[in-house]
Amino acid sequence: MLRRLALVGVPPLVFAACNSPTANDQLSSLLASSARCERPPVGAAPSGRGHPALSGHTTMPLAGMPFAVAVSGKGVVYITQGLAGSVVRADLPSTLLSASFAVGDLPSQVRIHPNGRTAYVSNQDARTVTYVDVASNQAFATVAVPAGSILSTGLSLEGDRLYALTDYFGIYVINTDTRQLIDSIPASATGRLLTGVAFHPFAPCMYIAARDEGTISTVDLRNDSIIHTDTVTGARIQNVAVSLDGGQLFATDIQRSKLLVRDLETEGSNFLEYAIGSGRVRNAFDVAVTPDNTQVYVSTLADGKVYVLDRATRAVLDSIVTGGSARYIGFNRTGTHAVIANEMGWVDFVYDDPYAASPVCLKPPVGPAPRGLGHPGLASVDSVALDGTPFAVAVSPSGVVYVTQSLAASAVRADLPSAMFSAPFPVGYLPSQVRMSPDGRTAYVSNQDDGTVTFINVATNQAFGTATVPGGSILTTGLSPDGSRLYALTDYYGVYVIETGTRQVVAQIPAAGTILAGVAFHPFAPCMYVAARDEGTIRTVDLRNNRIVRTDAVRGARIQNVAVSRDGSVLFATDIERSKLLVRDLPTGGATFLEYSVGTPQRRNAFDVAVTPDNAQVYVSTLADGKVYVFDRTTRVLRDSVRTGGNARYIGFSASGTLAIIANEMGWVSFIH
Repeated sequence: MLRRLALVGVPPLVFAACNSPTANDQLSSLLASSARCERPPVGAAPSGRGHPALSGHTTMPLAGMPFAVAVSGKGVVYITQGLAGSVVRADLPSTLLSASFAVGDLPSQVRIHPNGRTAYVSNQDARTVTYVDVASNQAFATVAVPAGSILSTGLSLEGDRLYALTDYFGIYVINTDTRQLIDSIPASATGRLLTGVAFHPFAPCMYIAARDEGTISTVDLRNDSIIHTDTVTGARIQNVAVSLDGGQLFATDIQRSKLLVRDLETEGSNFLEYAIGSGRVRNAFDVAVTPDNTQVYVSTLADGKVYVLDRATRAVLDSIVTGGSARYIGFNRTGTHAVIANEMGWVDFVYDDPYAASPVCLKPPVGPAPRGLGHPGLASVDSVALDGTPFAVAVSPSGVVYVTQSLAASAVRADLPSAMFSAPFPVGYLPSQVRMSPDGRTAYVSNQDDGTVTFINVATNQAFGTATVPGGSILTTGLSPDGSRLYALTDYYGVYVIETGTRQVVAQIPAAGTILAGVAFHPFAPCMYVAARDEGTIRTVDLRNNRIVRTDAVRGARIQNVAVSRDGSVLFATDIERSKLLVRDLPTGGATFLEYSVGTPQRRNAFDVAVTPDNAQVYVSTLADGKVYVFDRTTRVLRDSVRTGGNARYIGFSASGTLAIIANEMGWVSFIH
């Protein structure tokens, strides 16, 4: 089933033409004229439109294998979920996705009528097309074809004909108003495995790709007859598109990863070939022309990119890194937004980002540290026994302490200054991290291999809700300073952004790296720092658009955790591989990390790093040494060390800074006064 779904192919640029009254008027007149598809006319591309500026990029997680995209003239986006039997919706410029709604088994392609009222979703092996009312997102009718799997569909420019492309039975023509089959074109004429379809904007001509035969057939829509067939030796043609002036035919060769281009003005012209990306087999997939007719987008399965080429010269202008396997591409009517479905579990929205011109996170500001706060005096250490592998710590402004018990699927509570713990309460399987909301009313406990975050009412210690990420294990979490967003860092799926008010995943940052172990926030700028442990990298994320604006790599390091000084001037990190404290100056934008040895120079030692509330000291916990080392924040001189024994994990401070709480996985919690 998956193999056959991969055959589907139709470029969404059809909708840009569909929404042009001028194009429809011209087509209506040409249908009754003697326009020849062997040499169709060239006209003017739509005016007043553009193409995405590529300065903004938002990734939204979506399960069920996102596959095809359609965009209406009003900016309604439909995305099929091939393995979920459903579709989701977005309303541009918003990138939020609706709840999924059922459309039928194995939905492969989706089209939207030029009037924006009806969508047509083809259900591949069910041999049906589902009609969806766009106003309500409800299916209201179904049309079945007599035979074959529907690999893709093409919608005529005026929206009155739907062409169902099949595997071995040619094309079926459906009247969209009556929902009746009114014609067919046999496979003996079209070829087999029909994956691509496009329409000429000014002539009654349709172009059909038979993938494995490497052919593109030209269909005269006045009588549904094949009048010309082109063959490209060695090619497997996945998809086709026509420039918006009608002068060029584009196609993707998935076998050799090429863009094929033929001049339509010249009868019998040959295809020119342009290499796309890495050139690997099964790579170039969809092709789409931007609404201003200046650029051509080509998605790739193997490279995980969308390549942007100049339409006239075919020079590569840029590439959009999507990761995964990028499938179909859609544009809104004006061309400001591109929407790309990715079968690996997300949707990419590319657009003009108003924040791109102000990259504050490259050189963030420095501000005053909080006043009237302190740091622990190190006069005493009290260790309180706690089983279940104590791991993470969170402290609320009012002094409520939560400690997770990883192997007991629970957490405990203490109310400072008391060090007595409550009875354990359940939070979910393998709780790894815990965070407290700024108002102290809610705690968020991430359950690592469950991929869930449990919401806890601090007044009652009772769970009241759960957020689930679409994929991966949650290794740690970060809570935005205002408490509105929770960032779930995973092993192999990047960062998921959860809106704490609704408990919904509202975005994803897929290119943040793998094994994401550390996270910190700048106190005065919308900047987040994410550590990919085994890569030895720290990525800087602009939280205004969830865009990665910087990546720092430290040779030989495995970066476990990160912290930012309270005045916003310094980024700290722990290197668990070499047991070092890494330090980078933030306001100058410098790329060099200074390195300071922590304890004994052995592997798997330096773990957490935390800055005291008065911004005077830096604490580093160690696993092998069983100590917490205390450094001067400014000079990085080692001031002291506190023996905790065991394996010291996460560190928390009371709001005033006079008390540190350290979870120790060997079975206790240390309170340092």
